[in-house]
Amino acid sequence: MSSDKIRCNWANGSENMKIYHDTEYGFPVEDNNEIFERLMLEAYQAGLSWQLVLNKREGFNKVFFNFDLKKVASLDEDYLESIRQNPDIIRNKLKLKATVHNAKICLDKIEEFGSLLNYFAQLPHKPDKLKECVKIMKKQGFKFIGNLVLEEFFMSIGLNKVKHSKDCFLYDK
Repeated sequence: MSSDKIRCNWANGSENMKIYHDTEYGFPVEDNNEIFERLMLEAYQAGLSWQLVLNKREGFNKVFFNFDLKKVASLDEDYLESIRQNPDIIRNKLKLKATVHNAKICLDKIEEFGSLLNYFAQLPHKPDKLKECVKIMKKQGFKFIGNLVLEEFFMSIGLNKVKHSKDCFLYDK
């Protein structure tokens, strides 16, 4: 990463924050597994720092098979209990269970809408509609979904515009 770039203040904390900011955050995502990864990473971040989540990202990708939806949806309680001993991930039992649960729902949404992007794009995902979106997704069974999780998620995958600081090199992109 080039250190001469001016970026949003939150991205300057570490190299992985800079990389995420410069190459992923707000860039369109179409791959179902990558969209699922972003959704779940945002869910894991709830109550924690994004820096912590990014530090644990590699560990999450190992235990969740690069967020392969079919593999994650097939994980059982024994497997989840075994990975709770792994210091390379956030070991919250409810969030781990929610990952498997949400993977199953995502597979159903892919079946119904053709892709996760199609599913999320048809939801009321704009910032002023997030409460409505949360209600819909919770009614459909999603877990660990809230206004802030969805706000960041929709920006992360490029459905909503990222609010870069005015001096950031990505401002207005």
